[in-house]
Amino acid sequence: MCYVDGKIGADPDEVAELIESNIRRPSREEQDAQRATPRRLLTTRREALSLYREILRYSNLFVHRDEHGRMWRDVLRANARAEFEVARSEPDPELINRMIVTGRDAVQRIVDSYMRKRQRIIAEETERPQVPGM
Repeated sequence: MCYVDGKIGADPDEVAELIESNIRRPSREEQDAQRATPRRLLTTRREALSLYREILRYSNLFVHRDEHGRMWRDVLRANARAEFEVARSEPDPELINRMIVTGRDAVQRIVDSYMRKRQRIIAEETERPQVPGM
């Protein structure tokens, strides 16, 4: 600060330094990272919800009962809900993405296995001779 002609003010160098120190523009890379972070979080959330809905849809295929008399559909839904609730508070996006990929892979393997078993049952039923009157 300087005192010139009865006025208090700052010379241009001090003003420029003050502006530089208080208003720092982020670099292009920092700006891109800031823009990508919310989008990535929304994408991860969207993917997790999509996986959860997919599990709920495919659970409708399992209408048989387990050894305790509960519908497998209900057991699968309860387990999926518990897994998602545990993972809800996970802060690491890399781990979340890994869980989503693992979950999608598990759903796909289960559905493929179910469909192969279903095709095998259908093939066995068509090979059996039809008994008249039944």
